[in-house]
Amino acid sequence: MAVAGDYNHPLADPKQARALVAALPAYDYLNALEEITGWLESLAGVDNLRLDRLFDLTDLLDAAASTHHKRLVREYLATTRQQKFQEVKLWTRGFDFSSALSSAYLSCVRRYQSRESGANVLKKHIAVVIARALRAFGLQLKWTLLRYGPFDPKLWNAVGELYRGAQASGIAEVDLPIYSGAQGSGTIRQEYLKMLMLYSSRADLLPPLKQELAERVVAYFAPLFEVAPTPFPGALYCFDAAGARPPVGLTDHATPPNDPSYFGPGDAPVRIAKLIAVIARTGVVPAPLNLGPDCSVDTVVALLRHLAAYWTDTAPSRVFPGRPTTARINVVPGYGALLDELERDEVNALNFTESNTESWVVENVSENGYGALVPASHTDWIRVGEMIGVQLEGGKQWGAGLVRRVARDEQQQVHVEIDIISRRVVEVRISHPGGLGSESAILLSGTPDANGEVGLVTRAGRFDPNTNIEVNGRTKSYVFVPCRLIDSGDDFDWATFKIDRNTA
Repeated sequence: MAVAGDYNHPLADPKQARALVAALPAYDYLNALEEITGWLESLAGVDNLRLDRLFDLTDLLDAAASTHHKRLVREYLATTRQQKFQEVKLWTRGFDFSSALSSAYLSCVRRYQSRESGANVLKKHIAVVIARALRAFGLQLKWTLLRYGPFDPKLWNAVGELYRGAQASGIAEVDLPIYSGAQGSGTIRQEYLKMLMLYSSRADLLPPLKQELAERVVAYFAPLFEVAPTPFPGALYCFDAAGARPPVGLTDHATPPNDPSYFGPGDAPVRIAKLIAVIARTGVVPAPLNLGPDCSVDTVVALLRHLAAYWTDTAPSRVFPGRPTTARINVVPGYGALLDELERDEVNALNFTESNTESWVVENVSENGYGALVPASHTDWIRVGEMIGVQLEGGKQWGAGLVRRVARDEQQQVHVEIDIISRRVVEVRISHPGGLGSESAILLSGTPDANGEVGLVTRAGRFDPNTNIEVNGRTKSYVFVPCRLIDSGDDFDWATFKIDRNTA
């Protein structure tokens, strides 16, 4: 079939298109996705291809990419400490694919609305096309969140355009077989709300793996979410479907919307509370949540509590509550690097490792932490949930903090919010029972808190709620009785303990 220019598009012939897809490398998911992305992008320049044929091709390429994209996501989330080159390569493949797929489906919708050739044939599929376009833009949102922004205004503009068109056609509430499989059905309204609620639930405050889990939990609760053109009891957020900005909380100052979508979680908070109670009682994560067999109970409960916090009318503000200031802090990345610095500071300590200390500019400071601007060349390792060592420039004492938020602005500058968990940490030696030997750990305080507990950070996987440990100070040893795990990351466990007074 003739297309733009004096040539035939390689995918114009259905038989040739299927042959090209069949020839894609089955086990090389990166190259396969790159080829599929290229084919999707090439369709944007095809002027004379019938609309129904354009949809058929987009559907063919979408199906061919499904397994490869799922593997890409698994590989990307498998580790949060990848080399920069590999991380960029994986992220770029995922983002470029999601952008090409969403653009292809959006083109189908726009050409249908313009009543181009083939529109009558596509009419029976248009609801599915819009739902798929929204789901593809959801993938684009996902990849943007994994890099912590910035968000392309065109994404929000397209999402609003798609939903407005569905509303005008009376198809936003129709149950659809969007894709085959258990997770494939839904409505246009649900696809719209999944994106708005995921963004509003502050997924950007979660590390990548928890973002993936949050996306699944949001999808599980999507049938309960509510949206209306006017405020209603339970509406917490508002999105201007005729604009190009992300959703905002109703309490946030914002420009009055032209075509508002007021939305909220509906009965989901009640369901979350019941779900947390069931998990606490049974110790089992319900299978319908679709979180995978390796997802721990503690991780799921912490995630549900995070979502619940943003599904109430007392949701935390998006604004970091700090006062402006200008200062510098020294930072080292990760639990192991902090231990190295503590050892380096010990008198006569032999530590020949290279220091990983970086200097960051503090933009604001609060009682609980800092907001900092990070040099662009030092951002490879930064992820939400990462433990860092923090030292005021000119000071000698190291503290410990957790990266709670990472945001990239339009100039690609990286802004980081740091939650300080201790301003003065001490290296100690801990001994494990059963002949497992001893190793260094980080004591967060030299005195117990109001609950009689002290915080201790150990290597990841070391916390055992049923086993005491021996902590060796400079002059005395103590038995620490485990209380609870506060947080954990790729390389650390942060837990609280009570001191056995018989040993004190």
